[in-house]
Amino acid sequence: MPLSQLQDYKPELTNEADFDLFWDNAKALSNQKPLHAQVSLVQDHPLKSISIYDVVFDGADGTPIHGWYVTPKGEHQPGSLPVLVKYHGYSGNRGYPNELLQWASMGMAALAIDVRGQGGLTPDRAEYPQGGIPGWMTLGILDPASYYYKQVYLDCIRALDFVCSREEVDASRIVVYGGSQGGGLALATAGLDSRPKLALPVFPFLSHFRRSVEIHASGPYVEIKNWFRRYDPEHRQEEQVYRTLSYFDGMNMASRIKARTLMAITLQDITCPPSTCFAAYNHLAGPKEVRLYHDYGHEGLPFHEEAMMRFIEAYL
Repeated sequence: MPLSQLQDYKPELTNEADFDLFWDNAKALSNQKPLHAQVSLVQDHPLKSISIYDVVFDGADGTPIHGWYVTPKGEHQPGSLPVLVKYHGYSGNRGYPNELLQWASMGMAALAIDVRGQGGLTPDRAEYPQGGIPGWMTLGILDPASYYYKQVYLDCIRALDFVCSREEVDASRIVVYGGSQGGGLALATAGLDSRPKLALPVFPFLSHFRRSVEIHASGPYVEIKNWFRRYDPEHRQEEQVYRTLSYFDGMNMASRIKARTLMAITLQDITCPPSTCFAAYNHLAGPKEVRLYHDYGHEGLPFHEEAMMRFIEAYL
């Protein structure tokens, strides 16, 4: 799709009439469950300019969600620190504390969490009514109530609950950030919760599902194609599958986002195609900016790190 068409690409939203009720009910049930947060100071890390904490808190279903939480070194007045919450890419994990150093160097607290059941310490205690293709995209795919990303999105919101429980955090200055799957999770969190002030999605995954699946030959979206090959070769349940996915679609989330958003889109990306990112971007309800990287694909963008830091400096 030419860039001129991409910039105007705004497909019709796919959310069902009960989209907001579905998520209001899910969040209400989640809010009834205590976090049971455990926070342990890391004593022997070579980074001396920040305080590093190993964190565990409960997901809504009791799954222990692991994370790293860092602050600038020293004592902090109540409500003095803005905070960034980072979500990782598909099959990844919370990473290493040094990956949060730049945010702490800006005078912020930062939290990075595992996505349940993927590449970190965090298990997945959710139950699924049927099997799926290897990976996570098709777990519970026939019903939004049992779909894998329902609990993941609630985990992401509970990460906000954790940082807001910290005395040193200014809950009016929250940033959500991530790339690929993490970008999709940043959009979902900002769409389902009004607390983030800024959102920084980088080539967000989990957007415009139907097009993403239709044009894909590699990457996680192929899990959905393979699900049809194995379980439904005649696509008799296709509409049921896409109905489920509509409750988790980034473009449906984007239409509810009021946070100021800076999105990065790479025009050679075949994992999170630019059309699917523009589908979310063009539906964003709040103030927004986009950075287009014409010759880059699904890869690291160190120069965009600088752009995000300047964006935070300007608007947080």
